[in-house]
Amino acid sequence: MAGWGDDTVSAEVRELLAEGWVPVKVHEDRDTPGGPYDVISLEKDGETREFTSDHLHFHRFIEGLMEDFGLSYS
Repeated sequence: MAGWGDDTVSAEVRELLAEGWVPVKVHEDRDTPGGPYDVISLEKDGETREFTSDHLHFHRFIEGLMEDFGLSYS
């Protein structure tokens, strides 16, 4: 798992949230080499985008979004 430094994936997710995208699903990818990875799906206007990172900051950020939006790992 990557450390606390800059995480471009978290930054992109934050930008999309500010534009009205909504988190709809979170899961953990344990099958991809180098994982586990947190994976979050965002939706807006019928479009879905998925974001993955093994960065510690991303993991903590996703935990906060799960609390804020009533999500759990699926």
